[in-house]
Amino acid sequence: MQTPEAKNSDTTPIGQGEFQRLIREKMSLAVRLMLISVLEDEAEEWVGARRYERSATRKDQRIGTRTRDLGTSVGQIKDLPVPRTRGGFQTQLFEKYQRRQGELDQMIGDMFVQGVSQVRVGTILETLNGVKPSASTVSRVFHTLEEEYEQWKQRELPERYAYVFADGTYFSVIYGDEGQKTPVLALFGIRPDGKREVIAITIGQSESKDAWGNVLDDIKSRGVKQVDLWVTDGNQTMIDAIRQRYPDSQRQRCVKHKLGNVLAHVPEKHHDVVGKEFMAIFYQKNREKADQQAAAFRQKYRAVYAEAIACMDRDWEACLTFYGFPETHWVRIRTTNVIERLFLEVKKRSKKMAAAFRNETSCMLLFYAVVRSLTFQNVRMDRR
Repeated sequence: MQTPEAKNSDTTPIGQGEFQRLIREKMSLAVRLMLISVLEDEAEEWVGARRYERSATRKDQRIGTRTRDLGTSVGQIKDLPVPRTRGGFQTQLFEKYQRRQGELDQMIGDMFVQGVSQVRVGTILETLNGVKPSASTVSRVFHTLEEEYEQWKQRELPERYAYVFADGTYFSVIYGDEGQKTPVLALFGIRPDGKREVIAITIGQSESKDAWGNVLDDIKSRGVKQVDLWVTDGNQTMIDAIRQRYPDSQRQRCVKHKLGNVLAHVPEKHHDVVGKEFMAIFYQKNREKADQQAAAFRQKYRAVYAEAIACMDRDWEACLTFYGFPETHWVRIRTTNVIERLFLEVKKRSKKMAAAFRNETSCMLLFYAVVRSLTFQNVRMDRR
């Protein structure tokens, strides 16, 4: 689904610095979760019973918590709830953590990003606490991020989006003992009030009409009744699925993908010149001038690159739909760049694992880790 890079002035907040910041934020949350879990285990061992449990082995009573801040390699973790008991429970966790901070942060990061097994989680907790954790503690930590993702997938959505961008990419996921290319489908939306957000991400068994139909049926079931403009590549099965479920929507064909399709019929040594002339069509001041530029392009190249012009003409009207929307939005809505960049950042992170994703859940949790922490600037929604 990748095409040669086209120059585009659209900027999104998913640069390398932002990506590192969001990973630090999620790392901080992961460290916090681990520390709280260990504190609870320590207190449970001291008291001789779980919270609110009636037990003959109880040796003490809880009396709430006090808070403590802790400096870590991923920033200051504030207001950690340290259990208090009538008998004077004192934790040893903070001294242990600070002695092995770098090693532990790396282990926790690996657990968080790679979706490791519960055995690995238990190892991390044991390193933190000095004793083997209970099965319930390991299970609680292991499933926390997955439970957050499940809740996110089921959240209610607004009735209308001004713009929705749809695209897919492929990641390697291990099935049995073999890594296979697995499609990930994503939707990104801009609400009428200008708020931008990732709407949905999911594994698709194939980038088929049924796969896209399932994604669209899901967002309809969660409240999305109207989409003013869909921005897509030329995937016909996706387009058909959209038309069936949102027949009143307009569609914008991603011009970056169209550029790649056209240049596939042009000798590589001429890509730079032809590509710049082609993209100039989409940087005119209005639709009339764009049509004039397109006509000149066709006239110039029809005789020498007939197949390129035939490719250009297929689905051509959809390439120019953006001219009917506010000019300040053009830079955002003529391509699917916002999703392409999200895919790129996730792939950069996954390459550090030097292997395919262990399973589909690990793949989706990494996406969620990126998506959950992003903060997108609102778009000014000018009237037409």
